[in-house]
Amino acid sequence: MSIFISILIFIAILTVLIFIHEMGHYLTAKRNKVKVEEFGLGLPPRIWGFEKNGTLWSINWIPLGGFCKMAGEEDPSIPDSLASKSVKARIIVLSAGSIAMLLFPLILLPFAYMLPLPRVAEDAGIKINAVITGSPADTAGILADDILVSIDGKKVNSFTAAVSEIQNASDSNPGQPVTLLVAYENGSIRGNFSALPAADPPEGLEVLGLVSGITIDTVVNDSPAYNASLQAGDVIISVDGIISNNLSDFKEKITNATETKPNESVTLLVARNTSEVVVALTFTPVPRVNPPKDEGRLGVGLLSNSIVRNKAYAPWDAIPKGLSDYGAIFVDIKNSFGVLFSGEVAAKDALSGPIGIASLTNEVSSVFGASGLFTFAALISISLGIMNLLPLPALDGGRLVFVIIEGLRRGKRVSAKTEGRVHLAGFIVLLLLFVVISYNDIQRIVSGQGFIIK
Repeated sequence: MSIFISILIFIAILTVLIFIHEMGHYLTAKRNKVKVEEFGLGLPPRIWGFEKNGTLWSINWIPLGGFCKMAGEEDPSIPDSLASKSVKARIIVLSAGSIAMLLFPLILLPFAYMLPLPRVAEDAGIKINAVITGSPADTAGILADDILVSIDGKKVNSFTAAVSEIQNASDSNPGQPVTLLVAYENGSIRGNFSALPAADPPEGLEVLGLVSGITIDTVVNDSPAYNASLQAGDVIISVDGIISNNLSDFKEKITNATETKPNESVTLLVARNTSEVVVALTFTPVPRVNPPKDEGRLGVGLLSNSIVRNKAYAPWDAIPKGLSDYGAIFVDIKNSFGVLFSGEVAAKDALSGPIGIASLTNEVSSVFGASGLFTFAALISISLGIMNLLPLPALDGGRLVFVIIEGLRRGKRVSAKTEGRVHLAGFIVLLLLFVVISYNDIQRIVSGQGFIIK
């Protein structure tokens, strides 16, 4: 996906989330009889607007923001102003935007599962990318591009599970063959095949000689992969002796190896088709610590081995799946805060602004497809909802602090002038932080580091 399309998608996601946030403020303000002077998408200058029910509804030129301007937000003397309402009413109105963003993914995620989008077919079996010549699987008649459905009658949905199942069967019944149910790429059954596991397979190779890994699509000239003699068409079997069969796992292994032992080689076992003979070969490229833009640490383009098919889930399946994803996002956010505060990851690497998120949108769409963008939008919505409730000046959470203080002081307000100065100072600090984060985002993009793809 081009970066231009990714920017448009990012703006569309952000616009929807801003609308949800501001609509939370608007609806609760109207319910509490607070006058809403203007509801705007984007930031001024104004492109177009119309007035209805005493509110100006506007579209503005700068697409990275929005607002719900209420009368007298800090001045209780103005009729129907926010500041003239009770502490309870103001807490509800000020927190409603963030609460709406926290709740929105409860609708978005199940809805996404109901759409017919390309998804990894978890129940379709495992694609076999290569079969080592002379291996038990080759002798049994298994072919590249076959789909492995089950082992000894047990359905398998990941190559890791398949390797474990085959090894367990071999350990339980040494010297006895295992039965593999195999299908064609279109899903129709090809047949059952009997294969005897090897007693002492090469290190890093599965006992039947099956390879279900990621395929090298391109190799960049003068890159570590090129200098190590890796070729397009090679299928990755293992990294440093550990089987690696999906993109995210492979990238994580390479990144971890580079960060743990910079400028040292990794050992890659690959399957290569040479004159109709498929052999397992070992290569030792040295991953780059700071790779050029869009080349990655090894300088290879990779193709996933996942089986992808369009699928829409029924509501009774989509709702629990969406709710499960919703809970997982909160766990990931909690873990991210833990890693950040523990110092394991520097703040500059953990925080991203609009520029970084726009680039991240491109990476998410490239790796996870359209379905991944919905989860990404949900993550942004929840993250912004949490962030906006933090007790920081200029954010809703900071404004809530003053309302809560007023409640604790039994109606005695902090002066509007003092509150205004605090929020102005907070806004300036946030603006400076925005500039610093944006500068860091640009540096990461220019250096080619990426945000999820290392």
